[in-house]
Amino acid sequence: MSNDNYNNTSVNSNGNSINTIKENIQACMEIYYHLKSTLGPYGRDKLIVDKNNNYLSTNDGATILQYLKISHPAARLLIGIAKSQDETVGDGTTSVVLLTCILLQNALKFILLSIHPIIFIKGFQISLDFCLNVINEIKISPIRNDNSEELLKKEEIFENEEFLKHLYSVASTSISSKILARYSDHFSKIGVEAVKRLKFNETQDLIRVIGITGNSMLESQLIDGVLLEIDGNQLNNFKISFFVQHQQPQQTENKENEKIKSILKNPSIIIGKLQLNKTSSNQFQGLNLSIPNYNNNDQNDREQRDKIELLIKKGINIVISDTEIPPWIELIFKENNILYFNIPDSRELEIISHCINCSLIYDLSSLLQENHENQKEQYHQKPSIISKPNSTEILPIGDKFFLKISLNGSDIDCDNNNKNNKKPLLSSNGATMLLRSPTDTMLQECIRSFKDMLNILSATVRNPYLIGGGGCTYVELSKRLRNKANEFITDEKLLISINCFADSLEMIPMILIQNAGHDSLDLLGKLKLIHKSTDPSSLNNIWKGVNLNDGTIVDMISDLNVKEPSFLLSNILTLSSRAAQMILRINNNIFIEPRSQFKTPNQS
Repeated sequence: MSNDNYNNTSVNSNGNSINTIKENIQACMEIYYHLKSTLGPYGRDKLIVDKNNNYLSTNDGATILQYLKISHPAARLLIGIAKSQDETVGDGTTSVVLLTCILLQNALKFILLSIHPIIFIKGFQISLDFCLNVINEIKISPIRNDNSEELLKKEEIFENEEFLKHLYSVASTSISSKILARYSDHFSKIGVEAVKRLKFNETQDLIRVIGITGNSMLESQLIDGVLLEIDGNQLNNFKISFFVQHQQPQQTENKENEKIKSILKNPSIIIGKLQLNKTSSNQFQGLNLSIPNYNNNDQNDREQRDKIELLIKKGINIVISDTEIPPWIELIFKENNILYFNIPDSRELEIISHCINCSLIYDLSSLLQENHENQKEQYHQKPSIISKPNSTEILPIGDKFFLKISLNGSDIDCDNNNKNNKKPLLSSNGATMLLRSPTDTMLQECIRSFKDMLNILSATVRNPYLIGGGGCTYVELSKRLRNKANEFITDEKLLISINCFADSLEMIPMILIQNAGHDSLDLLGKLKLIHKSTDPSSLNNIWKGVNLNDGTIVDMISDLNVKEPSFLLSNILTLSSRAAQMILRINNNIFIEPRSQFKTPNQS
């Protein structure tokens, strides 16, 4: 997009810079033409290629906008609005951009005929307020219960089959236009199971998403607890045991096999910023422990050794920290059957500690204060410094090996034949979503799509009211807005601006129909007639929409079970209306030249 002639001013009788308004809207329309064909379940993909010939095929609006090279400030403002939609809701990014551009384009036709932009700003605000009120009026509760409002705020709602079916419908609608749509049932069920783990928690990072190339996307699964990748060195140390653990557990007994079995049988985990590669204060001099086959007189190494001695004394066999460890510590860990995992991301460390119900520690001296008796008594009440999960196992996934740590497991202690010897059962605070796909490019798209679905499901839990999807609500809002405006608005110009808003709403279902390859004018005309019906039973026509598979008009809720959260449409209308108003308020673009560098008299 060229920046030439941005400052040209052709002023009409109202004092408005028509050229500036026109150029701003035309810049936004370039984004519109890029995204229009990507909307809906039949939206087409864009092939994005960078200067290194790396390519990406996607129809995700947020991703496409991220790669577009936009120089015009009005268009960049629109991209900022879209990014806000993606971050807060996770869906509807394309709809926000398209609706904003349609509003601007419809307004421009009349601005060129000398209707003041402020008239459209007022009309859009009146239309927005009315549409939000209608959405609140027609939205439906996900459950049929006299005390539904109270029940929707309690965790018991996640055991309600009716509520879970509604979440499943929202998940299916969310991924209908994404790469996961080809296995919609599979991923919708996984998405609902994931949000059941989160409940009302807004921290979606508790569901860690990892991707590994595989044969089929159907191999994707939600795994309870945490998966930690085992690095090559430790893989070699316990290589035989890994294969024995999964393939021949009863046929081979050797030293290496016993090492890994002892870790998996009685896991004892600490996690934190332990700084095992740095010198620390000499807090452990009183411990008279010895580490086999190790002798070093260096003061720094002795202090590091004291830390390791404390780990061994406390029976720790799994250490998760944020730094690499030197070779001599790695050797000691190997000799004492300790697995070490380096997680450099501080945020991820916090998430893992929460998932395994373990306190994040910053100094190994905290282990001196750990009371094992209190830990056993209060394990289910609060996080402890040392985590003792019920289930740990080695999982081979693709060409990698992972340690799975889960608080869920058998309630019988397998180390003892006494059936009364039980471990406390805990529910893991998080889970790991393992996504599989044949190629890396598809895998990245799968990760984006799943995170978007999880985002909107998490938001739906806190705002659970629903409306029909597939564009049917846009048509109903347009109808009611026109009727209300014709009844109460006497100002002709203001009525034009409100009708522009109603026309723009109808364009979203029209684009959906066009992208599906049907006759958009014919189907939209029939759909509008059904919504305008004055028959007493016309209340049942609120959710009438177009089945994009065969081009028939059906009830989107009862016939197709296509639902979306009401707050999603409210957010789309609010952001697009505000963005259009913001751009219409601009009547001149001022570009500031960079100041020349200051020079002292001597320099000059």
